[in-house]
Amino acid sequence: MTKDSMTAEERLQATIDLKPVDRIVCAPETGNYAGQYAGITNKEFVWEFATKGLAAIEKLAGDYPLWDCSGDINGITSGYVAARAGMGKMKLPGRELPDNAPSQVLETEVMTRADYQLVTDQGYGEYHIHFLERANGISRAEVLAGLAEAGRVRAAELAAIRQRGQTPLYGDLGGLVPFDAFSLTRSIEKYYKDMFQIPDRLEELMPILVDAFVAGAEKTVAATGVNRVFIGGSRSAGQFIAKKYFDRLVWPYFKDLVERLVAGNIVPVLHFDCDWTKNLEYFLELPRGKFILALDGATDIFKAKEILKGHCAIHGDVPAAYLTVASPGELEEYCKKLITVVGRGGGFLYACGCCMPMNARHENVKIFFEAVAKYGYY
Repeated sequence: MTKDSMTAEERLQATIDLKPVDRIVCAPETGNYAGQYAGITNKEFVWEFATKGLAAIEKLAGDYPLWDCSGDINGITSGYVAARAGMGKMKLPGRELPDNAPSQVLETEVMTRADYQLVTDQGYGEYHIHFLERANGISRAEVLAGLAEAGRVRAAELAAIRQRGQTPLYGDLGGLVPFDAFSLTRSIEKYYKDMFQIPDRLEELMPILVDAFVAGAEKTVAATGVNRVFIGGSRSAGQFIAKKYFDRLVWPYFKDLVERLVAGNIVPVLHFDCDWTKNLEYFLELPRGKFILALDGATDIFKAKEILKGHCAIHGDVPAAYLTVASPGELEEYCKKLITVVGRGGGFLYACGCCMPMNARHENVKIFFEAVAKYGYY
């Protein structure tokens, strides 16, 4: 029998606001693991997401009803969309890869340094469409068809989330740390050379990206009715960027983005992969109780709790290794520590780091979810 006294949305809102809740929010992104749990191939999950994919997630949610907040976001990873308007040049199961392989994003230079002029002349939106055309070897019309389909898939996914009594962690994508955007189109090697060789040029472009991401987030909120948006960050972390470049090219524009979103009553969910431990104190400069910092296992989440306690909600962070190769006892001990230490005092969303690995062991996933009932009630 459930001991819940709040709805999923009430619990999430109170957690973001740093107010008392009945229990921790359980908010993993289960991603492609759901297909494995349901016994279908990843080819089926990706290319038949609207039917088989959603049914697989429904089965997982039905078996673990304390999963109350969905971090799933499959609009850009379903096959039709990924092949036209996904994260870049892709290899997909059942196409370039075996039927049960995970999708891959190829790290390669698609846009050149000369293409920055497209941003200046026509804006970031046009630049991104050119990127998708080149990365996928398709026409503009096909890119636009992919973007439209992404919206339809996301609408169906949000409807399914609400139908099963969950609340969505975010409505849809709302942008990136501005510095990261070009890294994904230029490749990390070429872009870091740009950082060293033409920083003045990048500084000219960053405000254009901020404007584009604010406008995109506003459209996302209007389309989904959810005022929480996904903001991705990884390649701007202190793991990669020296402080002098972080202070010059990363933080000012990212801070401006967050402050403008918050001023528009939009909650940024900062999905930050890689190691941000060196940068944690910077987040104290952002508006208190107005954003979520989602960490992926690389950042020291216990250090994040120590520094940011009482300033923002923290999301995370059972690392992939605990769900794939750790013993059940090791996993349960980590989950207990995570919930009782990072969850102490509220402001905590319990999840796996980034997303649940596709090859997670079913018995470990069971322990992950059951830890909510064992340790998560206040």
